[in-house]
Amino acid sequence: MNMSTQNKEKLSFRQILGYSVGAGPTALYGYVFGLKYIELFYNDLQLLPIFFVIGQVIYMTINALNDPLAGQLSDRTNREKWGSRRLIYIKYGAPIWALTFLLVWFPWSLDNQLVIFLHFTISICLFDTMLTLVVLCWMALLPEMTADIGERNKANFWMLLLGVVILLPFLIIVGPMKATDASFQMLMIIIAIISTVLLWVVVVVSKEKPEFQKDQPFPLWQSVKATVKSKSFMIFIGYNFCGVFVGSIGLSYLFAFYFVLGFNSGVATVLYFMIFIFVGYFAYFVCLKLQKPWGMRKVILRFGVLRVVGALIVFYLILIPGLELLIWIGLIWNTFFGGYGVYTVGALMYLSVDEDEILHGTRREGMFLGINALFTKPANSLGPILATVIFTVFGFVQGASIQSASALVGIKILFLLVPAIFNAISLIFIYFYPLHGEKLKEMQAKLEALHQEKREKTLQI
Repeated sequence: MNMSTQNKEKLSFRQILGYSVGAGPTALYGYVFGLKYIELFYNDLQLLPIFFVIGQVIYMTINALNDPLAGQLSDRTNREKWGSRRLIYIKYGAPIWALTFLLVWFPWSLDNQLVIFLHFTISICLFDTMLTLVVLCWMALLPEMTADIGERNKANFWMLLLGVVILLPFLIIVGPMKATDASFQMLMIIIAIISTVLLWVVVVVSKEKPEFQKDQPFPLWQSVKATVKSKSFMIFIGYNFCGVFVGSIGLSYLFAFYFVLGFNSGVATVLYFMIFIFVGYFAYFVCLKLQKPWGMRKVILRFGVLRVVGALIVFYLILIPGLELLIWIGLIWNTFFGGYGVYTVGALMYLSVDEDEILHGTRREGMFLGINALFTKPANSLGPILATVIFTVFGFVQGASIQSASALVGIKILFLLVPAIFNAISLIFIYFYPLHGEKLKEMQAKLEALHQEKREKTLQI
């Protein structure tokens, strides 16, 4: 079978499955880190709020800058010398990423504020740097493997599904554990080993397409300028920034949300993740089905409006004494109508990469992923910073088993009102997103013609 014919075939189930297991490490590391790192440093080790905020600012800066640099490094890697420009970083980066993950969970001190601050700042920055390199290269593989939106969405669905299946045994176990316990640290070592093996599976199964091996990379500054000039991409960044911001104050503050969920932490954790898994994945399935008749933009706008309105209604209701348990209705509603998250990076952003390839003749997934992170990764720190301000203003007591009525109002604001505001802002950006309808169809036709031209040139070499 010649290369031209082979490229047009759908991805095999083995390819999709092998690539998608890379979601396992992302889910495992992301879940544990997101759930426990703030709880460990802010609540358990009781890092002073001023040190916590300073650490977050440093983290935010490094978090933003390392992504475009990693993207450029990957895009410009000599594929003839190293055999790839993505897989090599996954292969050798996986064990290093595992070590930086473990560094977070072994405290350097239990009471010295300066040492705790140094451990907090250094460990999360190192962890994020390796996360950036490995995950960026893994994500950049998919749009090179297929230009078909349906296949990309299908791969995204399997990534989300396998991520949860791999994560499932650890969901309930990790929640109630103390991050300072030896049993927790042993579990982290097991997770690090499993994650490394899964990433090596991705390396064995995934292949980089030969027709893109001759694409000429841009110099760093030229690549940055060309990327930020993309209207569709910069609009996507505004939309994605809001989503990352909302995500940064979700799982990480589950230890605080327990105070308003109406059950003990064990029951609340089970219910929380049952909603996340069963409602969330049903919502992903519904959104994938609606993508063809409605288009992604319409699905996001329609679901997004219902998501925001429902969250605001529930927020005001739970301020009324006796109606607090309606917060669970808000969680279910928000999870279902947030199902359009299945499109976020795997479809919407990669359309901007496709558009850029038509304009410049070369694929630059690494730089697009890097610039996306340059603008959106700060939201990972801005969310916790805002949460810290809200908790301070409303009188949240670190490490306490009971919180005041004022503190409970602050927690409710963080749980529902703040996400509703940022989700509403995200819809403004998506309203102006240009790649939809006839313009999208025209772009995809040009893209296929360009890929055919590249395949023919590759066959002639």
